[in-house]
Amino acid sequence: MKKYVVISGASRGLGFYLAQKYLEDGHIVFAGAREEYPIKLIELKKTYPNSLILLQMDVTDTTSIENATRKTLEFTDKIDVLINNAGIHSESSFEVLEKTNLDDCLSVYDVNSIGPLRTVKAFLPLLRNGSHSKVINISSESGSIGSCQREKEFDYCMSKAALNMGSKLLFNYLKKDAIGVLAIQPGWMRTDMGGQKADLDPYETACKLVSLFNRIEDINHPIFIDNEGNSLRW
Repeated sequence: MKKYVVISGASRGLGFYLAQKYLEDGHIVFAGAREEYPIKLIELKKTYPNSLILLQMDVTDTTSIENATRKTLEFTDKIDVLINNAGIHSESSFEVLEKTNLDDCLSVYDVNSIGPLRTVKAFLPLLRNGSHSKVINISSESGSIGSCQREKEFDYCMSKAALNMGSKLLFNYLKKDAIGVLAIQPGWMRTDMGGQKADLDPYETACKLVSLFNRIEDINHPIFIDNEGNSLRW
């Protein structure tokens, strides 16, 4: 069955390849990006002119997200999958406490933690109209308090821990609407954020994740999971 999929942060990395995979599988993709005309998405649209809709969507800007929702409504009144993929590190993230700029944490928190909530809020009426709708938050094992061994990355790790709490709150709230919520650890990928020394290819990871998302139909499935579907420690 054809699905309607919204993906934030789709101009590059995992978000781009998730969009590509869903398009390859015959679905309709609304690809959100801060830039008005991301080059990679423009090229992808040439291949899928009727299935890929580009959305200018800045997850730190409520008006931008609401405008993206209005554009989506020009094509459909339902969304089956909403993937909150947009995420950032600060420039000083990998510095030790004495050297890191803690003021940078605010912008990272805005994108990584609050941005997904803004997006779900705006698209919620469409999610409620979807079929077995899912909210998928791209999280990280770095957000696990129970497993934490790190000494740095205050901005990123704390933002992902907050995203995990947001995912649990969304699960509690949306359960009555039969909308599933997942916080996924995709793995360390060779992207702009992950770097070229990372273990995983982003396209292969996207394929694996889409297959996983398709298999999970039980809304009571564990929320915080890895790319195999295994439960992770909060």
